[in-house]
Amino acid sequence: MNIRELISQYCDKTEKKGNGITIYSGSAPEPIETPELFAYLDFLSDEPSRKIWHSDDYRMFLTEIDGKITVYEHVRLANYRIQLLDLQEKYGEKKEKELPDLADAFAFANREHKNDTRKSGTPYITHPMDVASILLKENASHELVLAGLLHDLVEDTDVDIETIERRYNQNIADYVDAVTEPEEFRQAANEDKAQNWKDRKEYTIRKMARANSEIKLLSCADKLANIRDLICDIRMEGEGFWDKFNAPKEDQEWYYRSMLESFATGPQNIKETRAYRDLEECVEQLF
Repeated sequence: MNIRELISQYCDKTEKKGNGITIYSGSAPEPIETPELFAYLDFLSDEPSRKIWHSDDYRMFLTEIDGKITVYEHVRLANYRIQLLDLQEKYGEKKEKELPDLADAFAFANREHKNDTRKSGTPYITHPMDVASILLKENASHELVLAGLLHDLVEDTDVDIETIERRYNQNIADYVDAVTEPEEFRQAANEDKAQNWKDRKEYTIRKMARANSEIKLLSCADKLANIRDLICDIRMEGEGFWDKFNAPKEDQEWYYRSMLESFATGPQNIKETRAYRDLEECVEQLF
């Protein structure tokens, strides 16, 4: 049994702590077995009254004390490990010859983003992993999935488009370039991101309205991953989380709704994709 099945079956209480810890608790009518990806900590356990397991992959501790089940999950630390496992599982159906490229793109992105974090404090690599996972669920091309892993390198690191083209190929570089702000915007943003925020977003909105379906899907996956994180962060930290952004909530709403319109525009629209519909639902949920 995996841990999510165990929590669903035995735990009827959930408590979220402000430090990113979630605690699940409940009762088991009989002794439980070691869940998948967990290790039994016999040196901390005192059978039969107390059993303790730990999972580095899930960033969880599981205890069973006199029939009472408690699971301690450090949500923020767990995210990128679980997403990586999920990505590996979904990619398992792809051709073996494509796996080295995926591993290389992940390692490259992870190395270049190693000093970066999301606004929530989680490792930045969790975001391109989210984007790649969304694209996999759309059965996107191998090159578009790789572009999902690499899409923020030019904007957020010292990597340039030419490096991506040399390391991978022209198509992947073109995908990344299509969702990267022009250099003049990036230079201005380095001075004051809030000052030219709307100009940058208006440019992106116009560009996506004219883009082909693959580029729209890549950009949509990026926005979907962002808004899912945003919903989670606001749930954990409250409305004050908006203060970390370069534009207020009402401007963010304008941007997300405008991007939805762009993705739904023209014969190359992506209105029928899962990513678009999920983004639409998230926008209604958040705003």
